Amino acid sequence: MGPLMLDVSGYELDAEDREIIQHPTVGGIIFFARNYHDRQQLRALTKEIRKTANRPFLIAVDQEGGRVQRFRDEFTLLPPAKAFASHAQGLELAQDGGWLMAAELLAMDIDLSLAPVLDLGFDCKAIGDRAFSDQPQQVIRYASQFIKGMKQAGMAATGKHFPGHGGVIADSHLETPVDSRDSIKSHDMTVFKALIEQNLLDAMMPAHVVFDHFDSAPASGSEYWLKQVLRHDLKFNGVIFSDDLNMKGADVLGSYGDRAIAAQQAGCDMVMLCNNREGAIQALDGLPQTQVPSLETLCKKSTGEYSELTASRMWQETQQRISRLTEEWREKNA
Repeated sequence: MGPLMLDVSGYELDAEDREIIQHPTVGGIIFFARNYHDRQQLRALTKEIRKTANRPFLIAVDQEGGRVQRFRDEFTLLPPAKAFASHAQGLELAQDGGWLMAAELLAMDIDLSLAPVLDLGFDCKAIGDRAFSDQPQQVIRYASQFIKGMKQAGMAATGKHFPGHGGVIADSHLETPVDSRDSIKSHDMTVFKALIEQNLLDAMMPAHVVFDHFDSAPASGSEYWLKQVLRHDLKFNGVIFSDDLNMKGADVLGSYGDRAIAAQQAGCDMVMLCNNREGAIQALDGLPQTQVPSLETLCKKSTGEYSELTASRMWQETQQRISRLTEEWREKNA
């Protein structure tokens, strides 16, 4: 599988989308809300992508819940991570939520939801209630259950945003945040360390944040953070994704082609560049045509269709519990 993940333009593939998907450097597509009208359309789009690629190929989406849920109508509305840790039965519900989110996507032939968020605290503009808690042990407890639910459904888990995005206020979609704390390893990073040691994380996504006490490059383009700390010190042997290199947080890495190369050389197995077709072409032209066999470990196993899932008692009962939690959270935070 190729090392580049891109996006597509709309509800169906156009000629340029097909050409890009067929390029051997492209190993995956990530969906956005603009790619979804209804389940029938989405199923046709995933089928068209699989047929066009004609090889092992990752299809991903951000379907965390709360404000980061790309598919809404005809899918279960999921609460943000913070809602689980705020509920008396939150641990059980977190596992329910992980299973439900994953099962619904897998039944649509989508391999991955890039989740969960493992960042600490709610003040960062990019994170907010996407975080489970502001306490490391609480994040470990709830994220572990959420991941167990994902794995029960058959989906790999992607921890983000290593080594922790929660200590800054700035949104890395809009600028390059700088976190000058020397405590990142002993505080925020302990969540990632614990879940790696529990063998729960299949993939990792680093932050577009500069931790200038340790390195001048953002973690997403830092050999120190990815090769030394993540691979060597923490013994992480899963897949490393870059976050979207079109984000302003990656501007310090140079042109779009330079960003892709910098992220790959820093240790990312798959680099992502979305919502910028010109930039995507630059990345496509700049990256060497290498293959990354480890990406195939993230591909979904065969599952039933969505109609079979929703006919099951497990889905019906779990969907009721999660829908109730989502509604209670909305009322509480209206």
